[in-house]
Amino acid sequence: MGAGTYLALAFGPALILVHAVWSRDRRREPIGNLSVYLLVGALSVLPAAIVEYGAHALLPDGGSPPVLLLAAAVSAFLVIGPIEEGCKFLALRGRARRDPHLDEPFDWLVYAVAVSLGFATVENCGYVAIGGVSVGWMRAFTAVPGHALHGTLMGWRLARAEGRPGAAGARERRLAWIEPSLWHAAYDFPLLALRAAGGGDATILLVFSWAGIFGAEWVVCARRLRRMCTDQHIPPPPLLFSDRLARRRRTPGAESRPPLPSPRAQP
Repeated sequence: MGAGTYLALAFGPALILVHAVWSRDRRREPIGNLSVYLLVGALSVLPAAIVEYGAHALLPDGGSPPVLLLAAAVSAFLVIGPIEEGCKFLALRGRARRDPHLDEPFDWLVYAVAVSLGFATVENCGYVAIGGVSVGWMRAFTAVPGHALHGTLMGWRLARAEGRPGAAGARERRLAWIEPSLWHAAYDFPLLALRAAGGGDATILLVFSWAGIFGAEWVVCARRLRRMCTDQHIPPPPLLFSDRLARRRRTPGAESRPPLPSPRAQP
């Protein structure tokens, strides 16, 4: 395999996904501004890696299956999930302050996904460099879309926070970090626990659990995006493809009706 294949697998999945979301905005965000969010997401990998390295040094590296299972749970729910999503959250909030382009609810989703996929791109480069093409193909359909889903949840919460004053808005901002962290941890835990499974039925159960969690997060994001797209009168991203098919079966011809025009939200 040539270098072009490695570069395509390292950078391509994130760029395709961020373009898919960006292209659905009624008034597309400037490419330069979008690139800055991708960059700050990529830079947020550094503090996340430093903190995670220090935290993982405190966890046992071996032992009985129960010890390994507990270490996997601590790693997923107390280290990887909250640290990585926390660094993304801080990067997004730091860049978003006084950003004049962030003037619609859907913009929060676009930029949150961009930060998440900037993070995912750096992470993906490392995995592809070490694991090769097979790892790159696997992550293109799993881990990279997973980061996009976490960013979708974060952006959706922050968009809601902008329309809620006081304590209600503060609660949404807290959930913008907590909810993606829990989904991220739930996604990682079955994979980390495979080491303690020792093969057999436990491994099969963990793999199916991981697939179920990934699918459940996809459904949650699809439902929330459908509501946001309906409110904003914009075409849904490809994430909603299966959801659109289901609704088309229930209401034939409904998808062919054009959306009603809506004025641009005020900042």
